[in-house]
Amino acid sequence: MPALAAVLLCGGKGSRMLEGGVTTHKPLLEVGGMPATRFVVEGLLGGRLDFCQILVVVPPGREGEYADALDGLGCRIVTQEIALGTGNAVYGSLEHLLAPVEHIYVSFGTQPLVRSETIEGVFDVHLGNDLGFTLATVIMDHPYAPLIRDDGGQVIGSVETHLEGAEMPKRGETNIGAYWASRRALEEVLSQLHDSMYSEEEMRYNTGSGELGYPNEMVRGCLAAGYGVDGVPIADEMEMMGIKTPETLAAIREIVGE
Repeated sequence: MPALAAVLLCGGKGSRMLEGGVTTHKPLLEVGGMPATRFVVEGLLGGRLDFCQILVVVPPGREGEYADALDGLGCRIVTQEIALGTGNAVYGSLEHLLAPVEHIYVSFGTQPLVRSETIEGVFDVHLGNDLGFTLATVIMDHPYAPLIRDDGGQVIGSVETHLEGAEMPKRGETNIGAYWASRRALEEVLSQLHDSMYSEEEMRYNTGSGELGYPNEMVRGCLAAGYGVDGVPIADEMEMMGIKTPETLAAIREIVGE
């Protein structure tokens, strides 16, 4: 088994939660009797895959809270100095990867409902087909970030209906926020994306939002660089649910309680 690492993204200001009167950082809100990010990490450590390293990317000033929340689990806290998107957060974690690591799982501290079976099933496809980037997906109505395939079923692109303003199809395949990448693809493709799009002077990326996204940019970048890309539609819609509002938090707590 190749050496595996996980990168959990815990950025964001949580403005919708603040509006609801919740001041705790979203990935630290309690789920299943513990902070959500700890719940995610314990799930990873309790599955059949052996992660030799877990990196947790947090905003500046939150390091102590996460160190406390994840105490005893052996996680490494990485600070994302400026909130410049998920791709930037993953890029910033690359320098902290241990030398033997060959494949990296990326997800969020706010998505505690992603199942071990999904993570492991996608990894089996990722490894078995020697892919550069592999997404856990679900087929659903009105997909938020549809994966585009050609007539032969090969992935040829990925779009964002929200940030990129792409048209939302009535039904399609969308990623759930759980991704596998080979280290080779990350170090080549993501590093090249950063180098070509980041402005040191303006401290932003030359994208519409000024941020570097992760899944869509990686899909397009890997395809352009000749790395294999696929989506594995084995997830269910429930797994997509993240802690965004007091309502979604209540729903997640109910599901975990069941």
